[in-house]
Amino acid sequence: MRRWFLLGWLLFTPLVPPAQAQAPDAAAGGASLAPIAPIAPIAPTAPIAPIAPLKAAAPAAPADTIYEFILRDGSRLYGTIVSEDAERVVVQTTAGARVEIPRAQIERRRVAAGTARDGQFWGEDPNLSRLFFTSTARPLPKGEGYVSSFMLFFPFVAYGVTDRFTMAGGTPIIPEAIGRVFYLAPKYTVSQRERASYAVGALGFFSSREEGSAGVLYGSGTWGTTDNAVTAGAGWGYASDGSTVDLASKPVLVLGLERRVGRRTKLVSENWFAAGSTARFVSGGVRFIGDRISADLGLGTFGEGGCCVPLVNFVWNFGGGGRP
Repeated sequence: MRRWFLLGWLLFTPLVPPAQAQAPDAAAGGASLAPIAPIAPIAPTAPIAPIAPLKAAAPAAPADTIYEFILRDGSRLYGTIVSEDAERVVVQTTAGARVEIPRAQIERRRVAAGTARDGQFWGEDPNLSRLFFTSTARPLPKGEGYVSSFMLFFPFVAYGVTDRFTMAGGTPIIPEAIGRVFYLAPKYTVSQRERASYAVGALGFFSSREEGSAGVLYGSGTWGTTDNAVTAGAGWGYASDGSTVDLASKPVLVLGLERRVGRRTKLVSENWFAAGSTARFVSGGVRFIGDRISADLGLGTFGEGGCCVPLVNFVWNFGGGGRP
């Protein structure tokens, strides 16, 4: 009986409060066990501060992004960023050299518009929104613009109001040559994709002495890359006396071509065809590409009207930016 009593005591004593655990010891005649000390209550802790939400990091540029570094001495460097810290930027140039540039020497930097080919940087054509005279369907980016001089005597100023809406205008340098007129050329790019753009626009001529205007309303599309592309469109001439508008029943068709042939050169062709008529204007020439300046030199002919009409166009682009 004593043996069964001891077995029960060993099994059930942990469940019995310490005050009752001494009774079996006394009955057993053995040494009494020390009472189990009560567990001290856990002291309350300070409330856990809420975790601050993480700020979304700005998306990092791809590792193969080419940057243009403009240094304080006026020199330019093109390449990808290998690493950077508060003191310097390590750049892998398009020629394959690794260069450490102290930040103090960097005037500004920006993502370069162009590609690397055979160890050289081919900058993007700065005059993508135009052929010789006709507009392509590409818009000017918001905040960017250009000043141009077509045939030396017809200046244009254009500006990207938004990423889709471009506004251009000007007046002849010698007003008396064709009358006191000014011209406006709004263009809206309805759709812009990597290899296709579609736009509608107008070119209107207005006289400061007479009411009304005359010009063309057009729609166009440009397909291809910034180096090699085709532009096609149709325009309808109009004339207005201020109260009525006469619109041509047949359009003038336009076909333009662009072909990059060198780091600083591109072939350009602009051709006009009157629907329902043999009248046409065919032209071709070379565009010389700089960082912000481009120059077009070409020749055109009116078909049976003989050869040739020289085409000269200079464009200076402004806008865009960068950061140190």
